[in-house]
Amino acid sequence: MFAVPSKSSRHSGQRHGGVSFVPPSESGSKLTNPSQTTTSLGRRRKVALAPGHSAVDWEKSKGQEDLRRINPSDFPMRITKAQLKQHHTKNDCWMAFNHKVYNITNYLDYHPGGREILIENSGTDAIQLFQRYHPWVNYERILDACFIGFLV
Repeated sequence: MFAVPSKSSRHSGQRHGGVSFVPPSESGSKLTNPSQTTTSLGRRRKVALAPGHSAVDWEKSKGQEDLRRINPSDFPMRITKAQLKQHHTKNDCWMAFNHKVYNITNYLDYHPGGREILIENSGTDAIQLFQRYHPWVNYERILDACFIGFLV
């Protein structure tokens, strides 16, 4: 199922907070990379998360394991752009926001927009992309347990 902006007259799907959740067959689209799928308003669609991968589940998981995946004696790290670019896979995914670097590997499956958009833009300072889609979101709070250092 996708979350797509709608008016109540547009879809018969379940409506929640200005967003209708409709199966892909009803929304006229097939499952595709979320970064390439947009609504008629130019917004990316949300993807269905696996059970146990809500925002609440993410908050619970932050205290259960070391999400940084770095040697504690190296914290906080001083990371160059070249070093950041080396971490761009689903098993090793780093991203910077305003020169703060986060190891988002464990967060990938919790991202409401899907993991692919994060992987595609990992290894960079993605603050501009983030602000385009999430200007109201406090990424520092969501990713606090993933903070590993500063981009230098």
